[in-house]
Amino acid sequence: MGMNLKEKFQNINKKKVAIISGVLFAICVCSACAYEYFQMKGLKQAEMQQEKEIQSIMLQGQQAQAAQPMRPSDYKIGIEYNEAMKQDKPVFVLFYADWCRYCIGFMPTFQSLSKIYEDEYNFTKVNIEDEKYQKTVKEAGLTGFPTVYLMDPKYDNKVLLSNSLFSDMKSLRRELDRFLRIRNLIDKK
Repeated sequence: MGMNLKEKFQNINKKKVAIISGVLFAICVCSACAYEYFQMKGLKQAEMQQEKEIQSIMLQGQQAQAAQPMRPSDYKIGIEYNEAMKQDKPVFVLFYADWCRYCIGFMPTFQSLSKIYEDEYNFTKVNIEDEKYQKTVKEAGLTGFPTVYLMDPKYDNKVLLSNSLFSDMKSLRRELDRFLRIRNLIDKK
């Protein structure tokens, strides 16, 4: 009537056992592969998210740099040259080129001086590549950049400042003050 376990195993077709074992093995392998696939996919998504965050931070940094003036023409300092030369106030004239790294480096000093001496001087910038200033640039006889002149339209006076002063704010201010002292002496006569 009843078969014992040993007899049941003997009656099972070995071919069926092999097929069932192969299917179970394939299911196990596919499950393991699917698990690994989804694990890797999750890691890749996390890496991509990190990469996006890094790119976003870098873009914000680049935008912040772009917001800061980089070229001398990006600085909004002073008044237009022709307007400055029509007034009686002495004029601090900066001749520059946007591609000149020394001009770029001088701009923070120029900006500081324009704030310190805003009551005593008119500040103006002349882009040597601007067509409207070609005559002025030619008359100035420039040999390098940046070039700074202190001009006094009232007395038709022009003083070229040495480039060696540009890196020393104290010496530069001493020259600006000297120009003003001489102008005041002339005014008193």
